[in-house]
Amino acid sequence: MALVFASLTPGRASHYSWLGHGSDVPPNSTSLGAFVPTFYRVLDETKWPTGERTEELLTREGQLIARVAPDFRHQLDTEGSARLRDGRVVNIEERAGGGMRYLVVRGAPFGVGAPGYRLVPYRTLAVDPRRIKLGTVLYIPALVGILLPTGEMHDGFGFAHDTGRGIIGNRIDIFVGFEDDRDNTLTRSGRIESQERIAVYTVDGPTARAVNARFAKEFTWHE
Repeated sequence: MALVFASLTPGRASHYSWLGHGSDVPPNSTSLGAFVPTFYRVLDETKWPTGERTEELLTREGQLIARVAPDFRHQLDTEGSARLRDGRVVNIEERAGGGMRYLVVRGAPFGVGAPGYRLVPYRTLAVDPRRIKLGTVLYIPALVGILLPTGEMHDGFGFAHDTGRGIIGNRIDIFVGFEDDRDNTLTRSGRIESQERIAVYTVDGPTARAVNARFAKEFTWHE
């Protein structure tokens, strides 16, 4: 539709249990190779020019959610989530009759990715599910040490919790929150640039269980 983490112990990003053991990746990691990173975000309608709102956002049942400008609607259909002028967050729910249908999301301030998963800035990754199974814990060394808006330092862990149009094969889309930040937090770091290939690892076993347990309250969503 997109990640960054501190360490397995909050606030201890400078300490990694696997360092000093002859490896620059955590235990239970398997290389997937090099991936092309891109970035995506939640649109904010208040950041867009006011214009004639001729496009209707409809629910799956055909009920009107809101009317928006054509350019905004087009970008929403690319990004997948948006915050409307009235503060509601909407997500693409399904394609119907050649067009999109939308869901007003509650209990997920940034919207949702794959079913059951909230979008979490710098944590959520959109992947090709034929390449990476949804729900997989991932580790990206290039993200380690990046300072996040929360004050945390990224520890490289993320979640394959979303998909998106154009996310095919060895491409990974990193969710960066609302569009007023866009991808600046990552690009300012100098550690990661759009289209510059980065190493990606899957993580399983005890390490994956620990990461999932740490973030479950943030990413778990029920409609």
